[in-house]
Amino acid sequence: MPTEEMVARLRRALSLDQSAFEEVRDDASFTAFVAGLAAVVILVAGLGAWLYGEVVQDFTSDGYFVDTVILGSIFTIFLWLAGVAVIYTVLTRFYDETMRPDALFRVCAVGFLPFVIGALVFIPEIGFGFGFLSAAFVFYLTVFGLGAAFSVSPMHAVVATAAGFAVLGMILPLITGFDNSYVTGIFVYSLLD
Repeated sequence: MPTEEMVARLRRALSLDQSAFEEVRDDASFTAFVAGLAAVVILVAGLGAWLYGEVVQDFTSDGYFVDTVILGSIFTIFLWLAGVAVIYTVLTRFYDETMRPDALFRVCAVGFLPFVIGALVFIPEIGFGFGFLSAAFVFYLTVFGLGAAFSVSPMHAVVATAAGFAVLGMILPLITGFDNSYVTGIFVYSLLD
């Protein structure tokens, strides 16, 4: 599939076009594209966390760039993947939904794209708002995508998404601190004491 068609599909998905999520669900060739895009989104959010340290914080530890951009992005990717596995487990084991893991991955990857807004956390005074919006949009788009692609009930989609997002939202702040700032996007605020 040509790149311009993939980008057009993403635009439709971000515009909450239900048929775009159905196409994402069914197109196995779309997997590598959205996986790479999700990794780039996380890396850009890591750059935002690094800029937060440079612009907003009075002092950053040695290796802050490596901690936030490189290691933070790696940890975020692994925790997000664990979150997708939790979403899959909740939907298939607790709610008896039927779906292929790769199809769920693609839908969740598209749902995670608004995390890129978290790159704007470095803007003084309003950065937290951008970070919060990124998390809220990720949550909403993932819930919408689950309903659109798999006809999951809204309550089941909310519970599964909340469980998956909790993996990222609860573990990432626990493994970070002032000396090991493994954070991206909104999670930079977990460094504040």
